[in-house]
Amino acid sequence: MFLTTALVLLSDPAEAGGLGVVATGGAHTEEVFYYSSRSPDGAPYSDIQDYDQYEMVQTLPNLGAGLELLLGDRDDRIIGLFRFYYNMDSAQKDPAALDSAKRGDETSPVASDDVVANVRDTARHIGIGSVGLSWGFLGEPDGFQFGGIGQIGAGLVTSDHTEFLLVGLGPMITYKVARQAQLFADVQYEVRIRDDLQHSVAGFAGARYMFD
Repeated sequence: MFLTTALVLLSDPAEAGGLGVVATGGAHTEEVFYYSSRSPDGAPYSDIQDYDQYEMVQTLPNLGAGLELLLGDRDDRIIGLFRFYYNMDSAQKDPAALDSAKRGDETSPVASDDVVANVRDTARHIGIGSVGLSWGFLGEPDGFQFGGIGQIGAGLVTSDHTEFLLVGLGPMITYKVARQAQLFADVQYEVRIRDDLQHSVAGFAGARYMFD
């Protein structure tokens, strides 16, 4: 018994986990507020405080790339993962450049010349970190595998100080191309939580190297 215990203590610990590269792309919603410099009957307002406020929901594309760290064995169906990646949200659309139908103002249309807005006209750069689980329940880890993935994280670093919480869930697939190499892809419905809820669909794809 003593010999067995000594062998266990002196043996090298098994390495598990992996490292991957990931690319992402998708689209998300953002609320954009704007104002009308005229009243509904066409009279110009004399004070900016009197401007009527409107809002619209814009669907904007985003893309990015980064790294992921994996916790688990290459033969495990359930693997823990940590992703940290750069993400870029495209600029918002100026409501003044859209006609009233596209702004959605069917009840109170605002002429383009009367629109006053302060939109984000440049891309937003974000550093996102998340933790989650990848669970394969169809197929085998040493071949093709289908399953689900969930993650929770945050937009930790933003160029305009608009940090947010992030929750995502969706299907995933993996394919083992070599003993320690794996390709993967997943599509997630995501919610960004800040002052409001921003909905998005994001796709991720990349390659992993498993240490074990």
